[in-house]
Amino acid sequence: MTRQPETSAPSPAPRSRISQWRSAWPHRSRVERATWWMLAIFLAALLADTFNILSDLDVIVLSLSSTVLALLLLILLYRWSTQRLLWKVRNRLILTYLLMGLAPVVLFLSLASLASYVLAGQYATDTALTKIDQSLTRVRDAAGSAAIYGLAHSAADTTAPSRNTQPAPLNTASVTLAELHGNTWVPFDLGKAAPNSLLNTPFNAPPPAWLHSGFQGIVAYKGQLYLCAEVSAPRSGRTVTLLASKLLTPNEVAAMGKGLGQLTLAESPINPSKAITENKLTEDNIDVDANPLTAHDFGAVSGGRIQKSQHFYDLPVFFTAPLTVHAWETGDTIPSMVHVLTRTTLLYAQLFSTSAEAGAIVRWLFIGTGAFFALLELLALLMATSLSRTITRSIADLYQGTRAIDAGDLEHRIPVRRKDQLSALATSFNNMAASVRELLIQQREKERLLNELAIAQEVQTTLFPRSPAFLGALEMHGSCLAARTVGGDYFDFVFGEGVAAGSVLLALGDISGKGISAALLMSSLQSAVRAFSVGVAEAEDLPPSPAMLLKLLNEHLFRSTQAARYATLFLAVYESGTGRLTYANAGHLPPLLLSEDGSVQRLDVGGTVVGLLEFVAYDEATVQMRPGDLLVAFTDGLTEPERDEEDFGEARLLTFTQQRLQAPLTVLGMDLLHEVQRWIGQHEQPDDMTVVLARVQHGRHD
Repeated sequence: MTRQPETSAPSPAPRSRISQWRSAWPHRSRVERATWWMLAIFLAALLADTFNILSDLDVIVLSLSSTVLALLLLILLYRWSTQRLLWKVRNRLILTYLLMGLAPVVLFLSLASLASYVLAGQYATDTALTKIDQSLTRVRDAAGSAAIYGLAHSAADTTAPSRNTQPAPLNTASVTLAELHGNTWVPFDLGKAAPNSLLNTPFNAPPPAWLHSGFQGIVAYKGQLYLCAEVSAPRSGRTVTLLASKLLTPNEVAAMGKGLGQLTLAESPINPSKAITENKLTEDNIDVDANPLTAHDFGAVSGGRIQKSQHFYDLPVFFTAPLTVHAWETGDTIPSMVHVLTRTTLLYAQLFSTSAEAGAIVRWLFIGTGAFFALLELLALLMATSLSRTITRSIADLYQGTRAIDAGDLEHRIPVRRKDQLSALATSFNNMAASVRELLIQQREKERLLNELAIAQEVQTTLFPRSPAFLGALEMHGSCLAARTVGGDYFDFVFGEGVAAGSVLLALGDISGKGISAALLMSSLQSAVRAFSVGVAEAEDLPPSPAMLLKLLNEHLFRSTQAARYATLFLAVYESGTGRLTYANAGHLPPLLLSEDGSVQRLDVGGTVVGLLEFVAYDEATVQMRPGDLLVAFTDGLTEPERDEEDFGEARLLTFTQQRLQAPLTVLGMDLLHEVQRWIGQHEQPDDMTVVLARVQHGRHD
């Protein structure tokens, strides 16, 4: 059967924006989904309002939806600014500098601008009131001159400058004079009253009761404002009382405010008399012309105009101040205001009208100081931004470095550009990356060594004989617990052709040191013991002599190992037919032979360690093992562990063994090792622990 060629699956078609939007909808936040719904409601309400579908209801829905939509958009804007715009440390630092550096400047400039505006407005209104007072003074001077010198001198005197500096221009020809004859005002000039004067009433009209000699001010009469002054002066043996009045027309107001801008004289928005009048008219249906309170009202009089701005800082200034206006009939004070609309250059010219050069110097001094401060602020912002860039660049480099390390690029290094703490941090990061790379290399090497050690441990485990083992009535068991992965303790049971028939060779050794080197020497010792035991047995056709084996092993190890390497070794040959145990001890801890009657025999005959000295002779001895006897051979790893500066010791080992003398050898061996481990506790096992047990059983024969 022929194999069909494989066909690749077709690539999925790109999804549309609508499908992408639908798939992303469940993952959007509640605020985002509420914003989309509210936007839909707002658009629906807008369409309904456009086509007038729901009349008043669509306006209400449109207002509510627009308000809620604005709040939701503000929330989204805040989240976007905090999660996106301010995610970078650079933006956060720049915003911090702006808040710390520019916010106080903005507050100070705002306060200074507000104070400057208030001062400029106050100065403008004070100047306007001064000009009005100057005009009133000129009207008073016209009346005083006519009262003292008569009609012949009045015209000349009214054109003379007043005592005030730079009086406001005044057309004295429009000043109307009236003389008080008895209790009636009569025209002072040819017996006629001007049509725009206060005396366009019958000549026999008495003066108001509130009017007094020396009065000077603004009065309201029949909806118009007048400059008014009354002067009494002795002339030709009698007292002459004259009243001067001048109608305030837009031209006159413009003349008064020349060089200042636009002046407006108007009633105050809060006028109690006007409010009372309107209420009475509404309630009592009183005619305006018949109501005396309506005479208090007057229309606003405005004159002059504001000039065009000469430069960008030539800002308009609008300010207002209270103005005293009297009602002609009653003398009541009408709440009024004077409004001034001017520019900073006009006020500046008024302020330095007597010294234009000094004003120019001060102006340029202010401009230069402001420009200097602005330059300092700009330099500070640029320096702060530059410093923030150095900080954020280092942070960005660290971020990229961490991402590179996380991706496995251990060769990535951060460029070090400066000599500061951030550069030191970058150097530390580079050192850390190099250390991590080195540690990973070491980790891989360690894993390789651990794998090899695991294999070595497995190989070493196979070198130990199977346990338990039996030869006639003799049961043997050995247990070894290495301090590390592999150890230097050695035990062996040699049967069969390596030894005479019916005999077994028991071996227990302890190689100096721990770890790999001790394990290698242990394997060499194991092979040497087996080889020499076979050679001696074949030569003599008898069980091998332990003393002869130790002598051969000592010469072999002395020649094949370093001078500092040696081993303690206990060898014993057990003959199953006779029950005799012939042994030789080469520097090893003496094994214990325990009998059921409680007697203990230490097997210590032999000599020094093997592999350290050349040409060493060893002794051997023979003991008789009876049924129930237990041979306990062990390494120093069981007796030397310390706790609170006290060894476990041979006495504890003997006591523990005697208490469990009848226990199975496998159980006894494991319990003995566990007891020593409990003695060690949480501390590290200091040395390899090995125990070899051999017991002659009751009633068992070959």
